[in-house]
Amino acid sequence: MLQEDLCTAFESIVGRENCITNPEILNTYLQDWRGKHVGSTPIVLLPKSSKAISEIIKICFENNIAVIPQGGNTGLCGANIPNSTKNRIEIVINSSKLNQILEFDIHNQTLIAQSGCVLSNIQNKAEEHGLLFPLSLGAEGTCQIGGNLSTNAGGVNVLKYGMSRELVMGLEVVLPDGSIYSDLKGLRKDNTGYDLKQLFIGAEGTLGFITAVCLKLFSLPQGYTTALVAVENPYKAIDLLKDAKTIFGENLSAFEIMNKTSIETVENQMTNYRIPLDSSYPWQILIEMGNLNAQTSENERMVKFLSNELENDNILDAVIANSGQERIDFWNIRHAIPTSKKLTGPGINNDVSVPISKIPELISQSTDKLNQYLGESSLFIYGHIGDGNLHITKNKPEIMDLKKFESKADDITRIVNETSVELGGSFSGEHGIGLVLKEDFMYFSDPIKIQLMETIKRSIDPKNIMNPNKLIG
Repeated sequence: MLQEDLCTAFESIVGRENCITNPEILNTYLQDWRGKHVGSTPIVLLPKSSKAISEIIKICFENNIAVIPQGGNTGLCGANIPNSTKNRIEIVINSSKLNQILEFDIHNQTLIAQSGCVLSNIQNKAEEHGLLFPLSLGAEGTCQIGGNLSTNAGGVNVLKYGMSRELVMGLEVVLPDGSIYSDLKGLRKDNTGYDLKQLFIGAEGTLGFITAVCLKLFSLPQGYTTALVAVENPYKAIDLLKDAKTIFGENLSAFEIMNKTSIETVENQMTNYRIPLDSSYPWQILIEMGNLNAQTSENERMVKFLSNELENDNILDAVIANSGQERIDFWNIRHAIPTSKKLTGPGINNDVSVPISKIPELISQSTDKLNQYLGESSLFIYGHIGDGNLHITKNKPEIMDLKKFESKADDITRIVNETSVELGGSFSGEHGIGLVLKEDFMYFSDPIKIQLMETIKRSIDPKNIMNPNKLIG
């Protein structure tokens, strides 16, 4: 089918205004958040319903046209980037206009939303009804729930609530032939065979297009106890985590680590942000608990806990948020690290996870190997120490030529990933595979795992039209 005929067919489904072919407008859909991957496509579509997506994908299936599912464009591994060529057209279906919350059940504590709903809007809708949707990450004001599920996003509350896949009760997905698999029942017990929704969560759009989701909600905390704590080294950090789990148990919802470079960069780049503790401390920990009872607070227990840790020389300093605004100020520091480090210049980013006991070794070994390979330069280490997931970014040395630095990117990534795997960890903690880690995915993964995934892919998507050349496609 000629491109003009394609546009005519697509316009009849989504309307002319939602079939984008203008090159200047197209450019806004072709680049990832970090700006490292720029793709190409002749067409971006903005459908408003599952039925419209089904009709679009049927056309693509019949004409061997590839489909790139896209949400809020906040992905960090390039899974949302099209690569249309003269040999095969790749179109983008962007979910931004599938942005309705379809159903809210306060008794079942579930919410059904279209995949284009912005994460923060879902959080706010739950909170309006006295409930909590706990998925939380820095991009929550722009990322969309469909993309969150497609990449199995993690975020800051995994310690208590788990990854995205643990928050999903049902999905609606348009399959590669255009048929619709719909199972949006909010059931906590449904023992009827394979848990098919899990196939699509974390699949990065390679098996189908998620169009709607039934989400699990939780009781909304009536208040929070939040503290910033300075520690001397990562060994002290994991000791602090162990002690905090003993004292606070399941109330502990977040335990984030930030190195000195990360804190100082936020201080320098975000000059309107308040840094409560001295930024020269080598490591800082952000600890948070949700209080379900409005009449009780964990503040007193936190004061006692931190006092004991200080007496035992496990921490260097600490401060507790005394208001909702101070809590926001604390979290602003943590959430501002990715943007702040992006402003400092080119860097190679890694997203890895290891057993919590191995975190100090991961940090020590990665630091030594990277400095030995590349030389001294800014090294950002921060992340979710409560679930063993760290983000490690090595910046370009000032005296190094940019092209030379970029030529070393794959080696830098491999150094950190290999270190993580050797320590019993993963080379992708929460960001997914996409384009960036596809080579490492094939290198590190068990051949049987690859074989099983390829079998599933061929079975569901025999023409390989769904997000080809990403993950396993």
